[in-house]
Amino acid sequence: MKPNTEEEIKEIFKLYLNQQSTPKQEAALFDYINKHENTQGLFDEQINNAWKEDIAEPATERITITKNRTLPIWIKYAACLFLFCSLALSWYVIQQRPEYNNSAIVEITKTTRRGEKLKLLLPDSSVVYLNAMSKLSFPKRFEPGKKREIKLEGEAFFEVKHDTSRPFIVHSGTLQTRVLGTSFNINAYADNKTYSVSVRTGKVGVSEANKDGQKQLSLLLPGKHLVYNLASKKYTIMEQRTTDFNSWTTNRFIFKNETLGNILTSLKRSYLVDFKINSPKLLSCRFNATFTNQNIKEIADQLQTMSGGGIHYKFNQNNTIITFWGEACQ
Repeated sequence: MKPNTEEEIKEIFKLYLNQQSTPKQEAALFDYINKHENTQGLFDEQINNAWKEDIAEPATERITITKNRTLPIWIKYAACLFLFCSLALSWYVIQQRPEYNNSAIVEITKTTRRGEKLKLLLPDSSVVYLNAMSKLSFPKRFEPGKKREIKLEGEAFFEVKHDTSRPFIVHSGTLQTRVLGTSFNINAYADNKTYSVSVRTGKVGVSEANKDGQKQLSLLLPGKHLVYNLASKKYTIMEQRTTDFNSWTTNRFIFKNETLGNILTSLKRSYLVDFKINSPKLLSCRFNATFTNQNIKEIADQLQTMSGGGIHYKFNQNNTIITFWGEACQ
């Protein structure tokens, strides 16, 4: 409850004196005192009544005061001052509790734009390479003895600091990747039809979220590459060279039996160009290709060569759009 009037805050203050207030009411009371000046006069009546009325007995021994006895004015003000000092101290103590301490759940989010890559150092000293058009969210600090949980949208390569007491978990859509300390790559762009997890060193557990919790898919060893189909919820595991998994971090793009459509989607994230396809049938053409530190024109030339001259292309005047056309692949 958030008090809106002085009468409501006075009522909470009375409950506080009677030791009948809830933690939420106490938090609201202390927050009100902290934000408003000259609140001492607001509670004078309650303090006077506390001396006169027979309110609920506290846990400690109560000193009985005869009702017809008039208290010296300085005692009342001393009591009032003491009470406000106690309130201030209580407010400080409450702020240190986990349920009131917002700093314990501060989340940091890092994003990259087209053509941009980012290297990050996490609070546990793990290293993350964030690919273009990606988003990584993680806490400002990892709690001792608790899981190190982060969220990824896009692609990233992880070098996780080993810690058996705190598993490292990456959430990517419905997939969950769990490790203790290893290096691996996750590709989980929102516009992809598949997500993938590739292990360079160590062991990586991959599971999917469902109505019953988490369903374990596989425990991957170095060189294993898991591809998860978002529509069918089925997956395949392949063997690949471990050095290929993070080749993109050094501007080396490797495609194996990949469609032209998927190749152009990947290149679009790393190069500041758009692609226009005048012959949609070209999108299903498949290629094995490696592009290492090449500009986009060199890549377009290589695709044309690999197609046996079946694919043609041209740049627009500003070199920001490449149009492809040609015949279907054999």
